Amino acid sequence: MSDKPIISQETMAALLGRPLSDLEIANYDLYLELAIERLDDLLCIKLEDMDDLPVRLKLLIARAFNVMKQEQAASESHGIDKKQVEDFSISFQADASSPMTYFVEQNLSILNQYSKCQGSIRSGKVYSHDCFRCI
Repeated sequence: MSDKPIISQETMAALLGRPLSDLEIANYDLYLELAIERLDDLLCIKLEDMDDLPVRLKLLIARAFNVMKQEQAASESHGIDKKQVEDFSISFQADASSPMTYFVEQNLSILNQYSKCQGSIRSGKVYSHDCFRCI
């Protein structure tokens, strides 16, 4: 990554709608790099190569950045839904999905809009005569 991040810490906090935690501030460059790499993989593009990054992609980067915090919390709880101290009761979520899976589901329309992952249409030899299993 370059010296200047794609999104500043102030812009990231504004897009997330919350201040960054001490852990996020200390690891900002690492978390931002991971978020961008995940989006590069999902979109089949290099966000760093784009001259003018659209606001919707900046929002996606911020949300992918936020997934780091959610994944850390999810790994600590391992799908625990409810804890109770008296009579010691723990219940687990029946259909707990990973924070990254939820991220993709939540942002599918934006991901589809900017995705370059579809294969290109190629033309080839066309068989116009009658044949059985023309190859």
